[in-house]
Amino acid sequence: MKRKRDRFKARKRYFSPALLLIGLILCFFVFPGNVFAGLILDAELRLQYEDNVVGLLSDQQKGSVSTGAGMTGGTPMQASSMGGMGSGKSNYTGSSSGSSQSPGDFSATLYAEAGGYQDVGRNAEVFAKGFASHTSYDTYTDLDSNIGGVSTGISVFLSDIISTRMSILGKIKRFDDSQRNSTAYAGNLSVKEKLTPSFWLREFGQYEKNSADTSVFSYTGTTIGIGVGYALTKKTLGTLGYSYLIQQYDEPSSAEMKTHTAYLGAEQTIGKNWAVSGEYDLQLSKENVTGTSATNNIFSLALRYSY
Repeated sequence: MKRKRDRFKARKRYFSPALLLIGLILCFFVFPGNVFAGLILDAELRLQYEDNVVGLLSDQQKGSVSTGAGMTGGTPMQASSMGGMGSGKSNYTGSSSGSSQSPGDFSATLYAEAGGYQDVGRNAEVFAKGFASHTSYDTYTDLDSNIGGVSTGISVFLSDIISTRMSILGKIKRFDDSQRNSTAYAGNLSVKEKLTPSFWLREFGQYEKNSADTSVFSYTGTTIGIGVGYALTKKTLGTLGYSYLIQQYDEPSSAEMKTHTAYLGAEQTIGKNWAVSGEYDLQLSKENVTGTSATNNIFSLALRYSY
């Protein structure tokens, strides 16, 4: 009986986000003209290598087509002190200065979103979409995840140069390590300035409340950042940016982790709907309970489809 219950829980964990997205896609195709003026349909496959996996950031990584946003030697830290900053199996934060082996790992993420948008007046549009992702690690399989949810918001074009976007979202997170399972709600705000036909700036912020099955993985997160894009050619885009994340955890009391991330990337359009990209991210994280810090170098390649 226990084995049957475990299999049932596993199926529920892996399929609930996927079923949510499939249901939304069917609704959009059954009622497209009645609800939306345009269709959103995007997908991405991202292959990634991290030389120092930080488990508490496994649900914060870049790689989704909807966000576009993505630690110097540390020491081991036990799960009791911050829920395991690294992988759940080893409770490891990353390589220390005296360590002979770096806890690096490869991962693959498949992401998809579907929805639609509708014009509101001359200078605004509202949108709604569902999204789902699956991430698999080669070694730290306890961080394998399925994340699905829905988002809605509004884009306002203030002028030919400045536009802004506001959105709210809810999502379900399911991990191979069930202690990390959670529901989350978030609000996003971004402002974009198109200074020339080939050069733009974007400032963004996010507030997230993540409620996990285990309190050491429950947190309130606040992110702010800035990104820059420059079109090198008609089909080649270069990007760079920076973000700052503060996560305040329910347990232990007053536990907090701060993460600085800088990234540099390039994207090449290879057809009407396809693009490939490469990116390097440098993450610097530090938590305040033990003073542990970690540096993570992240290299990724992605193939994206956009309808």
